[in-house]
Amino acid sequence: MYSQDNDTSSSLQPQEEERPRGFFQKAASFDLFAFIPVPIFSPNAKSSRRSRIASHLVVVLVLAYLIFLIVNFLRSNTPKTSQEKQLIGENSFTMPEITMTVIPDVKYGISLVDESYYSIDILQGTLFEGLNKQVEESDLGTDYKCSPNWLPKMNFTSFVCPKKLGNLKGNLFTSSEFHYIRIDFLLCKNGTKPGVVCQDQDKIEEMLNSARIFLFIRQDQSFYEKNINAFKALFYHPKFDQLQKYEIYLENQIVKTTPDYFYKFKTEEKQALFYYKEKTYVSQLTRGKENHVLTIWLRLNEEQSHNKKVPETLMDIIGKWGALSRVLIAVGAIYFLRHNKRKFYNRNPDWQNFGDRTERDRTQSQAGNHPEVAMAMVL
Repeated sequence: MYSQDNDTSSSLQPQEEERPRGFFQKAASFDLFAFIPVPIFSPNAKSSRRSRIASHLVVVLVLAYLIFLIVNFLRSNTPKTSQEKQLIGENSFTMPEITMTVIPDVKYGISLVDESYYSIDILQGTLFEGLNKQVEESDLGTDYKCSPNWLPKMNFTSFVCPKKLGNLKGNLFTSSEFHYIRIDFLLCKNGTKPGVVCQDQDKIEEMLNSARIFLFIRQDQSFYEKNINAFKALFYHPKFDQLQKYEIYLENQIVKTTPDYFYKFKTEEKQALFYYKEKTYVSQLTRGKENHVLTIWLRLNEEQSHNKKVPETLMDIIGKWGALSRVLIAVGAIYFLRHNKRKFYNRNPDWQNFGDRTERDRTQSQAGNHPEVAMAMVL
């Protein structure tokens, strides 16, 4: 009876293949989809050349995809951007740097800063909420010989700048205090500026007819990752017989960038004012102020822009890599495990009935050790 058991067990032993030795031989025999029979009498699982090729292909694809993700993450991790608008509220901001110049003839592009032709007043204005709507304005001072270092080299030889920067705050008619900047372009008029002798009226009129007034508003180049101009350039062409008014809206833009946990580990937030839009108004010259031909207001936009930038993180890269790996292994297992299982049973036909034969051998063994049980089975 024991010899019968041994014969049965040996017939169910899977045919073992020679185990490869060495690193390269082990790598060649690597198989993700090897079929392991249960119970295991042999340390070798059933593998096939087809499933080994598929396993190596899966490893190559997974590693290649991981390298691609890492390289793309390091070189061009473009964040996803979302934007929403909110009311500006009662927030106060320092105005951006500005400068102005006048080109009397656009053909030559040479600037003219000469108080005998014109003057520029830059004022800080405040409108208080109330029944009387009180307005207060103070002079910020005008520097006629400034050299803004944030402008690139141009044919312009001279500029006009405010001596100090003013503030912008609130919304018109809705805020308790509304702060704005007012810029007046005034033609020279004898007696209005002490110590200044004006040019002849014909020369001033000739200059004005062909002149262009340029206003440059500085912009923060480091605010966005993409390249932007260091300034916003606006130009105007005033006329003798009318007063031109321009209202420039500056929008506060807030950018919050979340960390990618490789280059940055903290959330960064920054804000700056940028040119948003411009409105134009034209009216007749006021009697007694015929030299006042141009007015520019700088004010805040009613809304501010909140931008949130979310770059990919290392966790996202690992998640993508893990997802592809699971999909490839699952798809390969559906086919190659069946393939290896079928080959195993074709090679070891007795293994399919292993459970039934083991139970029958156990019953026969018990009957041989106990004659009364064998007699009962016969009866």
